Amino acid sequence: MNSMYAGWLAIGIPMLLFGLILLWRQGGVFWMYLAACVLGVGYLTTTGAVSDIGTKALQMVGAVSEKASAPPAKPAPAK
Repeated sequence: MNSMYAGWLAIGIPMLLFGLILLWRQGGVFWMYLAACVLGVGYLTTTGAVSDIGTKALQMVGAVSEKASAPPAKPAPAK
């Protein structure tokens, strides 16, 4: 699974469940909450935080090792 998809699931499912359980009967408030969640997840996606969260979530379940998720080393500058 891609780290971005894992991040979306790790962030989105708890937020959606929270909204469904607590705000479902208050129609306008629920839809405003849902719009704010989409806006927040969109912001986190553009800043790259979703991929970081997804990588951590995949590490927690053991789907990815520490070395595989580390960024590649920078090449030495040419002289």
